[in-house]
Amino acid sequence: MTRGTTSRRGDEDSPREPEGTTEEEFPNRALLDEVLTDDPQEDLSEGEISEEDFSEEELSDSDRPRSARRRRARRWVVVLVVLVVILSAGAVGMEYLVRGQIDAAVRSALPGLSEDARIATKGIVLRQIVGGSLDSLSVDSSSLELTSKGQSGTSVTLSDVDVDLSRISLRKPYPTDAVTASGTISWQQVTALAAASHPKLQGVTLQAQRTGTSAQDPGVIRASASLLGLSGEAEIVPSLGADGSLVLTVTSSRMGGKDAGVDVAAGDSSMLSYVGLDSSQITIPAKSLPPGLRPTSAIVTNDGLRLSLTGSRVNLGQL
Repeated sequence: MTRGTTSRRGDEDSPREPEGTTEEEFPNRALLDEVLTDDPQEDLSEGEISEEDFSEEELSDSDRPRSARRRRARRWVVVLVVLVVILSAGAVGMEYLVRGQIDAAVRSALPGLSEDARIATKGIVLRQIVGGSLDSLSVDSSSLELTSKGQSGTSVTLSDVDVDLSRISLRKPYPTDAVTASGTISWQQVTALAAASHPKLQGVTLQAQRTGTSAQDPGVIRASASLLGLSGEAEIVPSLGADGSLVLTVTSSRMGGKDAGVDVAAGDSSMLSYVGLDSSQITIPAKSLPPGLRPTSAIVTNDGLRLSLTGSRVNLGQL
């Protein structure tokens, strides 16, 4: 009895929700629950985005070494290009410097070269000097003065000079394997060389009568003389002797407008004896030329005799 009474009293005393109290009295509760409750789809979406972001971040991190390597590679390419440009410029500068030194050495070996002489080499000089010699060398000059090796020691000046040399040593006296040269000796100098070889020759002047075209057609020289009121003329054909000497052969002569022939035995009626010759040939020995050089042709020009010369093992410093 007591227990039942107590139970009912307890129920009556316990707080009860007022009747009629429903979810409508807490209209914001559903909204609160919705806010507080995690949306699994949203979490999944956020998780996917995070994975993508992470993947992109991870991919970016993996690409960083590649990008750095590419940048370093570009830098090295630029450095190599700059080095090539610098080395090329240095090589070009060194090439010009060496060519200048060769020019000075040639002028020192040939002091008789005119100032306007052009000295040229073929190929890359730096590569050649490593071997101690030049492959080739060419000289183009308006004049070249050479010292005759004859008894008179006459200086001979060649005009319109062209010289080609091959395998030139860079050590003094600059020996060369082969030399080809051409130059013109004035008529005045031809006369001086003839007089040096034939001391009795006097009163003769030489000039071109007919210019030549080749070694086979050398042309004709006219010799004129005037002594003691008498004048004479002679025709001379140039040629080369077996020993390399220059030979001037008188083919005809005239005295006082009359043919006098070339017979020295004719005495005073012979122009040859009149000018002091004892032969119809005037020989200019090869020793009058620089050592090692031999003439290969002598052609008559208006300015003088055009000589072509050749030689081997010629010392450039002894010309």
